[in-house]
Amino acid sequence: MWDKINKIMSSHFKFLLLAVAAIASVSSAAETPAKKPNFVVILCDDQTYRAIGYNNPEVKTPNMDKLATEGMRFDRAFVASPICAASRASIYSGVFPQQHGTIALMSEGFIKSVVEEKRFATLPAVLEKAGYHTALYGKSHLGEPTTFGFSEGRELFEVNDEVTFSEAEKFLQRAAKSDQPFLLWLTPRNPHLPFTAPQRFKDIYKDADIKLDPNWSESPLMQSFFNQGLSGTTTFMDNKHLVYPHAPEGATGGPPRNESQMKEVIKAYYGDISCLDEQIGTLIEQLKADGLYENTIIIYLADNGYFLGNHGLGHKVTMHEESVRVPMFVHSPLLPVKHARSDALVSSLDVYPTILDLAGVPAPSHLMGKSLVPILKDPAAKVRDEVVSEGEGRTEKRLGTGHRMVRSDRFKYILSSSNEEAFFDLKADPYEMKNLIADPELKDEIERHRKILADWMTGVGEKRLTLDEIIEGNQQAKTDRAEKKKQDKAPTAESAAQE
Repeated sequence: MWDKINKIMSSHFKFLLLAVAAIASVSSAAETPAKKPNFVVILCDDQTYRAIGYNNPEVKTPNMDKLATEGMRFDRAFVASPICAASRASIYSGVFPQQHGTIALMSEGFIKSVVEEKRFATLPAVLEKAGYHTALYGKSHLGEPTTFGFSEGRELFEVNDEVTFSEAEKFLQRAAKSDQPFLLWLTPRNPHLPFTAPQRFKDIYKDADIKLDPNWSESPLMQSFFNQGLSGTTTFMDNKHLVYPHAPEGATGGPPRNESQMKEVIKAYYGDISCLDEQIGTLIEQLKADGLYENTIIIYLADNGYFLGNHGLGHKVTMHEESVRVPMFVHSPLLPVKHARSDALVSSLDVYPTILDLAGVPAPSHLMGKSLVPILKDPAAKVRDEVVSEGEGRTEKRLGTGHRMVRSDRFKYILSSSNEEAFFDLKADPYEMKNLIADPELKDEIERHRKILADWMTGVGEKRLTLDEIIEGNQQAKTDRAEKKKQDKAPTAESAAQE
């Protein structure tokens, strides 16, 4: 009998030991910190929101479409500034051009405020302090990436991004052998002019039936809202070189262009996007092959849009949808909600706080964007009621000039470079063809949007210049340049003596 009791006690003791061990194992697992997610950000150049397959079936982007469809699409994403250097500086620093001082394509303001004075910690610098390894390969516009917070990387000057994606491949191979989380930031040049994708991508669109949008025209209206030059003028950006080798005469980056020429430009532009799409597909396969895909969050967006002849314009700079609105999506097996899309208003400034939120890293207090994690959890959520964008004076080379925009759910208010106003009902007029600024029935909405912009200006410290001040400054700058040129040509005492 005692033997039987001992056997029962022994079996119960073994069971108890196993239970304790199991509990200890669960407890230990709970105490082990979750692995930090990796990030791959693809910031392309000059892709308008309509130039991607899921928004426009004319464009063949199967890899982007798959990523966007399986992840979270942000269908109303806007950039802080619709021109390259200023836009990128805002994404990295988390503040508007008015604050970091970058004007259009000139990086001096960013170098002074961010690199030298370190007034705004950049996203890669914050992540690096939190234990991330960060890298940027591709087009920078702001100098070498290691000068503004990236652990490694280099600016690449190439047209079809082969080296950019080759560097990405090598980076991922190294990352697969390390336990350190990473941020890989890729900045391909495509689809920026000149459109030089290999012929096989152009051939995709050789016989395509391209349909021009309702607001397409050969030349723009002579109104300040369309001005891409000096404030107080009505001039337009026009890249004179052909958009690709052997392009038909007149197929340039800017107006005027007839319908046939415009379709040639669009086909070439789409060819660059399809080339980029194939490279992104290869990158995804690389992530999977290196065992990194399951723990990586991919974010895709553009630095600004592109007109493609809408409103008669080429390039970007103004506050119309084609210029300031971009495709954007997030993809990852880690997302709480998949196969989703959001109509929330989002800004390129939101990328910085979103990545920090997903990484579990505290955000600096200077950030002007908002984390999009609430939307990633609930596609019906929103983080703001309006989005603001500014196009700093590209030709004046001064802050306080250029176009401004407030975009709400239904309406858009524009303050032009000449301080004139436009107001559009985007529900009734998605192509922005009817200016309603004088509509008495919309007086309250117009005043509300004016106040939002005025409050924004106060918040960022903008000293908006009047048109008279802008014109006077432009004339003075012209005089100063002429005087400097004259002095440079004047003979020095030494040269006079030699003569």
